[in-house]
Amino acid sequence: MTAHRWTVPTSWRNLCFAAATSGSAAVLGAMVARDQTEVLAWAALFVGVPLFVFAAPARLIVWVMAFCVLTVTAVWPRLTSVGGADVNAGDAVLLLTAAAALIRAKAGTRHVLIPIVPVLAVLVVFGVARSEFSGAVAFLRVVEPLIAGVAVGLYLRPGADLWRDARWICVLMIATVPLVSDFGGRWAGLPGGPNEIGLVSAVVVMLGAVERNRPVKLLLIGAGLAGLVGSKGIAATVALIAGLVMLTRVSRSGWLARTRMRRVNPLVIVLAGILAVTFVPVVRPDLATTMSIHAAQAGVFGQLFAKIDPLVGSGWGAVDRGAFAFTPYEGLHDVYLDITAYLGVVGIALFVLLLWFIMRAADPLTRAILVSVAVWFNTTGAFPGPGWGILGLAVAAALCHARLRAAGPADPTGVPVPALPHDRARPSHDLSEGSARTSENAGVRPG
Repeated sequence: MTAHRWTVPTSWRNLCFAAATSGSAAVLGAMVARDQTEVLAWAALFVGVPLFVFAAPARLIVWVMAFCVLTVTAVWPRLTSVGGADVNAGDAVLLLTAAAALIRAKAGTRHVLIPIVPVLAVLVVFGVARSEFSGAVAFLRVVEPLIAGVAVGLYLRPGADLWRDARWICVLMIATVPLVSDFGGRWAGLPGGPNEIGLVSAVVVMLGAVERNRPVKLLLIGAGLAGLVGSKGIAATVALIAGLVMLTRVSRSGWLARTRMRRVNPLVIVLAGILAVTFVPVVRPDLATTMSIHAAQAGVFGQLFAKIDPLVGSGWGAVDRGAFAFTPYEGLHDVYLDITAYLGVVGIALFVLLLWFIMRAADPLTRAILVSVAVWFNTTGAFPGPGWGILGLAVAAALCHARLRAAGPADPTGVPVPALPHDRARPSHDLSEGSARTSENAGVRPG
């Protein structure tokens, strides 16, 4: 059975291209006459936005989303200010990507009941309600990768291999480090900081660990290890080991019996642990100081929690900053503690419930990446960054997998048949190697 793909109706496509062509001709004519770059910018928007919304390939949508959510907001130019909070071009592009995905999603996919969506919706509404307007904007910026992940996850065909495309954006983040940060110190780059580039690098190593193509495998693992060493990310190294441990638990029963998800050899975990214990103190001689700072910041939590409403917290971002006076930073440096302080028991319960439902819905690779992010969240505050971006990608991947299980075709034994990725190319890590290949089960010849 051929996998269904959303297509733009001919009338809509003709209308978009006619409007884009005539409008761009008029605007370009004015540009030539007036020699204004502002006109060129408006022409690009007039042509590019409708084409992206109605005709952009699924792969491009994944790339744009991944680039937006893995890039720190400071990199993007500022557009305006809402309630005291800056809105930058990255926010606008991510919103456009989410809108394009929702507009082009098949109507039937929106009715598949997946708990990720309602739990995230309740968390967003509660977070906004527990914030002032400017705080609400800041909260929405933190969780906007998750919202975009829902939109993209409902748009891609069930079982689409999102990580197959997103991995190249992750590699791009590592490759651009020399261009935007101090290449001699701790690497930072477009993700915004050493810890962030370390997490992206850890994800790249995991993607390489399950890769079938040997040259690509070596490229991914090499780039990821280089990023880990360059960023000197302690938390990212621990997160990588946790993710690799999760990949050793891949089951061969049920649906996974028909997949080609590679189990990581436990010896790889042992070797990674030995290397981490051996080399982390060498590349980070300030390890003891860093750990003591984190411990001190975590110790502040009790003082803060005693001053707030334990059920609903202090409100997003509205904590007593004086409590952080003895540390170099303002914040608890822990997502879970931050959310508990800001949104109370209700907020942290919703967030943990969201992680649980993502875990239940996801495929093994996404589960491993989710575990890595969850571990890494213990060393960073609840502010916008690539950690939330990777979590947003995990949301999209989990929704693709959950929709495959909920509405995908089944073989005579009742086992769901994995769909082809959105570009009809062969997935890098999860085609079947059992009695039949995915492309043959789906009735589509691989490209």
